[in-house]
Amino acid sequence: MASTILLVEDDGTTRVGLTELMENAGYTVQAVGTFEEASRTLRSSPPDLLITDVRLGPFNGLQLVISSPTPIPAIIITGFADPVLESDARRRGAEYVLKPVDPAALLRLIEQKLATARASFGVPRRWDRKTVIGGLPAQIGEEPARILDVSYGGMRFEMAGASERTPPSSLWITFPSAQLTVQATLVWKSLIAGRTWLCGAALAADETTPEWLGLVDALS
Repeated sequence: MASTILLVEDDGTTRVGLTELMENAGYTVQAVGTFEEASRTLRSSPPDLLITDVRLGPFNGLQLVISSPTPIPAIIITGFADPVLESDARRRGAEYVLKPVDPAALLRLIEQKLATARASFGVPRRWDRKTVIGGLPAQIGEEPARILDVSYGGMRFEMAGASERTPPSSLWITFPSAQLTVQATLVWKSLIAGRTWLCGAALAADETTPEWLGLVDALS
């Protein structure tokens, strides 16, 4: 079955062009022009991937990622470089792409995001995952990291790095604010823009202690 992409673009010409590009590549595309239409679609029939412009009338396309009822891989497209917005998008696992968009590069990025999504979002979960607003600082070994979401059984995190500095398969993750360290196993990883690792990790059964469960329950 073809992957489904929700495209949110308020410019009609751009919306038609991107839709044709992705449909010709074999994807099923639902294209809408407003933030409200996109929000309804995310609630009623979540797609496999969200592609959205930043400026959607009075709204910001990144709000769709934040407010989605379920975690969703996303690509944010904008005509304006904004380091703060780009950093916020990447913290939430979204790609940040500047216009004009190269068609071949966009299709490669879509393929990459969908492949990552099949590993990180598409696996049936024993526990619900909770987004950590703003991210939670942590240490993975000696390296600083930021926890993006957690569940009783694991977490998703990001850390700086490059292809030659891949995260280890066995992780010791320390949460300084909670004075807690847990051991986890790396489940999947994806190098974003050549400088940030986006990863998922699962806790060993004996690490789901009352201290860890309490930390998960306290996060919002």
